[in-house]
Amino acid sequence: MEERNRVLGETLRGLLAEGKMGAALALLDGLHPADAAEVLESVPYEDRLRIFRSWDAEGSSEALLEMSEDEQVRVVEGLARNLAVRIISEMPPDDAVDLLADLPPKLRESILSGLSARKAGELRRLLAHGEHTAGGLMTPEAMRLSQDLTVGEVLERLRGAPESVEMIYYVYLLDEGERLVGVTSLRELIVADPEAPVSSIMHRDLITVTPEEDQERVAALIDRYDLLAVPVVDGEGRLLGIVTVDDVLDVIEEEAQEDIYSLVGSWETEEGTERHPLLAPFLGRLPWVFFALVLEVLVVGGILRGFSDVLRDHMAIIFFIPAILAMGGTVAVQSATRVTVELMHGGEGRRFMRAVAGETGIGLLVAAASGGIIAMVAWLMCENASLGVAVGLAMGCTVLSAALLGSSLPLILRKMGGDPSKASEPLVATIMDAVGLAVYLLVAMALV
Repeated sequence: MEERNRVLGETLRGLLAEGKMGAALALLDGLHPADAAEVLESVPYEDRLRIFRSWDAEGSSEALLEMSEDEQVRVVEGLARNLAVRIISEMPPDDAVDLLADLPPKLRESILSGLSARKAGELRRLLAHGEHTAGGLMTPEAMRLSQDLTVGEVLERLRGAPESVEMIYYVYLLDEGERLVGVTSLRELIVADPEAPVSSIMHRDLITVTPEEDQERVAALIDRYDLLAVPVVDGEGRLLGIVTVDDVLDVIEEEAQEDIYSLVGSWETEEGTERHPLLAPFLGRLPWVFFALVLEVLVVGGILRGFSDVLRDHMAIIFFIPAILAMGGTVAVQSATRVTVELMHGGEGRRFMRAVAGETGIGLLVAAASGGIIAMVAWLMCENASLGVAVGLAMGCTVLSAALLGSSLPLILRKMGGDPSKASEPLVATIMDAVGLAVYLLVAMALV
């Protein structure tokens, strides 16, 4: 928390302790909603509820939306139903849906039944879409007008647009059947001839998504084409709503966090961690821990057992196993991470093949360098040239195998319809332990 907000939190607690609710609300009204939310989260839960019970619905809704999802739910659960209804009715539809989706089903239905028929119907339609789809992200409050208007008439409509309309910078133009046929921007409208038909300046080559489109795909489109919003249309081309860039920023942050968790072998989520700070991380990491444990014991242990007789006769080979495994795991994880990033950012065709070829080339260079170094170390330590050659060549083969494995595993997961980010460090490193050990022992035994 910033020092300023920390001081404001102490001031707020002092005002509440003295019973000065009016002064406390005045303090919050003077803050940006994001700062007000941070200050509110610093006071005890019961005091927070007292504030929401006394604050106007508009201020309450703006601050509530800036709180963490877990705190939003806690606050709504602690408020009377009628007050919760008034606060949620002030929220933009897309934000209200996000909050309602996190509430227990009974409370959600109770609040919906208390809203106006129009508002409740609108929210129910949005809730029907998947939480992580374009339909779940979109807001129906878009500026939609007829393509038959003139530029001047469109500007006049914009002046009278309600505050609830989001992203007024874009105007979506419809035909007689309410189908989306074009889009224009406020800048284009301002510089155009007011008497010109708006259809003469609108863009007909539209970038749209369906309600079922995955949120990550929507975020990628907005990022790729530098859009402020993307329209959501049904099967007949009718405009259902828009997904704005502020919603996409939240999605990008959420998806990036999930990808990072996957890369390190954890399935925990922000929401789960907030509600179960110990249990969620434990359950999220347990599958990979169990997988690594089983593979290391059964496979890696089995390989060592299979070569046990030979290893007894060539004890010097054992000295270099930790270095071999460490290098193989490191190179495999580096290659997998690079290729995974390319795939997650839409790297296809030539770009993706360049990444794979690049990792293979880097693997060859690292294999040559590491193989030469460890060969020299083995020769100097054991005064055995043949052992040095065997260990060096085995290291080179292991590193090259690691680069190929790390490069190919994300692609294999993508081709199988999976998430390439699941080529996580535990998965790659554990598989590489088995592969690297087998390659090392086979090559070393063949040459010693």
